[in-house]
Amino acid sequence: MKQLTLLIIISLTIASCSSRTDLKTLKFGDKLLDLDNLEKDYSIYVPLEGIYKVKDINKFQYSNIVIISDSIKFKHEGVRYKNSLNIIVDSYDNNNYLGFELELIDEKTSDKFLDVLMKKYGKPLKEYKYLKKEDKDIDYLWQNKSTNEIILFKKHNEDFHTSLDGKDNALLSETRIIIVKDGLSAKPDLNNPRNTPEKINAILAANPKAFELIEIFKSSF
Repeated sequence: MKQLTLLIIISLTIASCSSRTDLKTLKFGDKLLDLDNLEKDYSIYVPLEGIYKVKDINKFQYSNIVIISDSIKFKHEGVRYKNSLNIIVDSYDNNNYLGFELELIDEKTSDKFLDVLMKKYGKPLKEYKYLKKEDKDIDYLWQNKSTNEIILFKKHNEDFHTSLDGKDNALLSETRIIIVKDGLSAKPDLNNPRNTPEKINAILAANPKAFELIEIFKSSF
């Protein structure tokens, strides 16, 4: 009976994983056919052609890392921090895949991601670390020419929050992971009055590649 129960559990686990989309296997340029779990987000300015917000992230994984819906809230704070996933496409008309942006509040899952990324991509192009007790900033940037990928990993831990049950120094761990096609550029928000043509031209005169994603990511280190 124990063996039968174990087999059932294993079968359910395999079925659960197989029903998920593995972000690692998606190819740049592949057309997204199933848009039912995606929605356009017009609440913020999107500097790329198109970004979809994933409604149910439980349908995704990366390699053997399962992505689940999770959130955390602290006392006296109106915001609820949560896991989220965005899919980047070339346009809302063509829906050709260009990458993803994942935000995590689960440090264990974040550490699994970092381990996978370090093993796959090796020495980073840029890195930054600040470690002081529970306060941490761990940032890595890779540019992989062979796979035509840019990979950004940014983790920030802070412990000055108060838990809902009143405990001080509650930990918040936030990680942002972006894997996108190399060579993409961001568009300046022309509706922002600060982005005048003169300012944009001055930026490009100083660095003609200033709006390329790899340059933008580099400048964050």
